[in-house]
Amino acid sequence: MGIIFYLTYKDKMEINELLEISSELRESIRTYISENADYGDVIARRARDVTRKIDMFAERALEKALSSRGLCARIISEELGDHIFPKGDEPKFTLIFDPIDGSTNAILGIPFFCSSIAYLPKVEHLTFDDIQASVVATIQGRTYYAVKGGHAFVDGKKLPRKVKGKTKQVFSIYTYGADSIPEGLIEFQKRNKNVVIRVLGSIAMEICLVAEGVMDAAIDVRGLISGYDIAGAILILNEAGGILTDSKGKKLREGVEKTQNISLIAALEPEIHKRMLSLVV
Repeated sequence: MGIIFYLTYKDKMEINELLEISSELRESIRTYISENADYGDVIARRARDVTRKIDMFAERALEKALSSRGLCARIISEELGDHIFPKGDEPKFTLIFDPIDGSTNAILGIPFFCSSIAYLPKVEHLTFDDIQASVVATIQGRTYYAVKGGHAFVDGKKLPRKVKGKTKQVFSIYTYGADSIPEGLIEFQKRNKNVVIRVLGSIAMEICLVAEGVMDAAIDVRGLISGYDIAGAILILNEAGGILTDSKGKKLREGVEKTQNISLIAALEPEIHKRMLSLVV
């Protein structure tokens, strides 16, 4: 007579487990890149983006990590959309997942991209306020993470941190491809010679750099940001004491899965956020 095994799915995740999964994903992605010259090949096209082999590999790597731990989740991700894994089972929680944030950097060999995971202990009516833990794992090895009400950290060090040697304010300003660029933002870039402007190609990482105190603000006016792009980073910024709003100054109240094609402003200091907001409204 055969033996029947019953797998009981866990009801929740702890931050240590989320950190372990993120670390596994990073190592798997590094190995995949080193062993596959075609990792950047396009395998599907979407309205305003593409899916590459590396994106799908990262999606499957997350599923493998969940399966090995006996976890069932609702997953909202960039490539596979809104789905349940394992299929047909009852999810106990939700993960908002961006497998490769900064995929253009990844395929060009620019070491500035990450994987982002946000954990919500529920499966319906999901808001950004419901995010309880998150991890943004950069390909170069730094790990940003936060637990709601428990501060934010990078590699075990509390955020924000003191940045030594910084002599100028640093801003990330995304305008390329925008239907229109606010005049105030154009004038800001023209007239302020004593600031540094960077566009680094991974909005999740840039928000984390704002939380760290490295960058003073990140502004994106292209109307291209979706919930999965920022779900992991927004909790980290909030727990560091920063603020993220849309380009009209409103906090994100829509469901995470319904947040699409927005512009945003993220800053650590309220006065800097107010100043940046005045340039785009």
